[in-house]
Amino acid sequence: MPLVLAQGELLEEILDATYPVWNEGLTRAAYGQWNAAQMRTPWGQEHLHRFALVDGRGRLLATAKRYRYDVRLDGRDAWMCGLGAVFAPPERRGQGHAAELIRQLLEQERVAGAAMAALFSEIGEDYYRRLGFEAVPLDEVRLELIEKSGTPAMLVRAGAERDLPDIAAMHDVRSASARFALRREPAQIQYALSKKRMFSGLSTAGARHTEFFVAEEGASAVAYVVIAVSGEDWTIEEAGDRDPAGARLGAMLQVLVAREPSQRRPVMRAWWPAGFPVPPQVRIAARAAARDVLMVRPLAEIGAPLRAEDVFYWRSDYF
Repeated sequence: MPLVLAQGELLEEILDATYPVWNEGLTRAAYGQWNAAQMRTPWGQEHLHRFALVDGRGRLLATAKRYRYDVRLDGRDAWMCGLGAVFAPPERRGQGHAAELIRQLLEQERVAGAAMAALFSEIGEDYYRRLGFEAVPLDEVRLELIEKSGTPAMLVRAGAERDLPDIAAMHDVRSASARFALRREPAQIQYALSKKRMFSGLSTAGARHTEFFVAEEGASAVAYVVIAVSGEDWTIEEAGDRDPAGARLGAMLQVLVAREPSQRRPVMRAWWPAGFPVPPQVRIAARAAARDVLMVRPLAEIGAPLRAEDVFYWRSDYF
């Protein structure tokens, strides 16, 4: 059963089959556009590929996306294989095809030098644990602004491509103490942002949008936030602040909420990395396990198993 790059008619067959599962409200045409656009980004062209396991007649048995992420693991630079959209057609399930696809992909990545593999499971832990993966619990938090009289005093502007190097530098500093974190170069940050923006743009008009804001001093961004907005729900996809206390980020959130004083305050949720400060203007009102479970499997010697407090990871880098 060979493993092949999914292209042409085979790719369209995969998109037809996976659309009912992962369309998230997009039309079939928009779903295809969204997938193609991700692979056309500068980062996606190099780091994202879709593979398929086929039989001797070229028929689809299973498929998955393979990402290659630069990471920092226990103080050393490495790279990991990310697996996403693992899928077997209903008529092919229960025959071990998805497991065989994962086995072949991970063997290729191990030989190529990957330190680890990771995925986000929507089906619980049991299946992937049988394939050598272990769960790393991540929390989703609900945030509330602390009431404060007066108008927030913070100049906030729309983010731009020129801000990406500053954002990458903020991430490096904030994640430095974590055992495991992505090494986010500007091109990878641009990919994550473009993916969110493209998804918002292809969705039903007005259903959702993506906001990217920065605060700057001089000509440099010193704090930023990316928010996915759907009605009154805000998901903080990622954020950063040079202030050790995160006070600039907190002030930015105050400014953004104050734009519409007559509206109900949004419900703000986020994956909040353990090493990232909670701004003084914000409190964590609730905490629960993230719906999608991060699971990792070593492909080389990586030391002790990772715990939630060892990981610095934003929702923006979900794959």
